Formats: sequence, structure tokens, C-alpha cells
Amino acid sequence: MKTIKNIIFDLGGVIMNLDVPKTISAFDALGIKNIVNDTGHHYQYSFFYDFEIGQISEDTFLQSLSNISKKSNSFKEIKQAWNTMILDIPKDRIDFLQNLKEDYNLFLLSNTNSIHQKKYLTEFNEKYKFSLNTLFKKSYYSHEIGIRKPDLEVFNFVLKDSSLIAEETLFVDDSLTNIKSAENSGMNTFHIKNYNIKSIL
Repeated sequence: MKTIKNIIFDLGGVIMNLDVPKTISAFDALGIKNIVNDTGHHYQYSFFYDFEIGQISEDTFLQSLSNISKKSNSFKEIKQAWNTMILDIPKDRIDFLQNLKEDYNLFLLSNTNSIHQKKYLTEFNEKYKFSLNTLFKKSYYSHEIGIRKPDLEVFNFVLKDSSLIAEETLFVDDSLTNIKSAENSGMNTFHIKNYNIKSIL
């Protein structure tokens, strides 16, 4: 870590607890089935990824889910099911990030969407009385910048946009696919397991 000046964190699975199977179960109850492939890591439908890079609106996304449902559901019900995967951000991880800020420039790079973002930003603010984004020098959300991990383009974009030197930057993620792509940008990487962000030190 002696040569590292900047740390780029993933959000879900690293800082924020996620439970994707909860959404899969909630969708199943609404008649929205088989949304992920056999590995459980990739969506079967392209509109999930279109939503993640801001190419379609919330209503178009919810309508797309409604269209594949075997039942008649309201947008509110579908949105609630979609949000069930979003859990909490424990205080000890926040404290850890705040301590890291004293020695490193922290950034956030998340594959996310506007529905999930509204939920976790609002709940974080209500619980901790400050904005999640203030933990970082800059937060990069896929649906706002129009690109997503693991595309190499997104890592090069962050480096250029924040004037970071790749060799002085550490990327932290729970996905090996994202880690391998980030390595191609020249950044250092650390693969998080079981939400143990303190292990990077």
C-alpha cells in the first residue's frame, strides 16, 4: 500500500450488503421468472443492463418486467420486489472508510440503477444523517456515466476523469471479472470476499 494514493471501491458486495436471491424470490412470487442464467450471476434479459447504463427510463424498465410476468402486477409491486436485494451499510464499514480518507483519496464505482440508487442513498441519509457520496472524492454510478463494469472503458474513464495514475490506484471489488478487467487498465486490484474491506490493509 506504500505506493497507493487512491482507492476505488465497488458498492454492493463490498460496502453495502446485498441479497440478490431475495429479489429473485420476490419476482418469482410476482410471476417474473428465470431472470438470471444458470450461474446466477448474469441477467437473461438485456433491459437489465440497458437500465444499468441509463439507456432506458424507470417506467420502461418496470414495463419490461411487467411484460415477462405471468401475473398482473403494479409498477409499485415490481419496484418493491426489485429493491428487496438492497440491504444495509454497516457502521463499521463507514468508520473504516472515514479513517482511510485521512491517508487516501477514495472513490466509488458502482454498477447500479436509478431505482436502487434512490433507495440506498435515501436510507443511508436517514440513518446516518449525511450523504453516502461525501465519503468519496467522487462517486461514479453506471447509469449516470453510461458505462459499466467490466468494460475496460469505465476504468479508463475514471482514471482520466479524476486525473489518477493507474499505478497509484487500487481498485476493490467482489467480482473477479471486474478485477481482471481493471488490471488491464494498469490499476492495482484487491478481490474482496465476505465483505471484509478491512482486509485490504
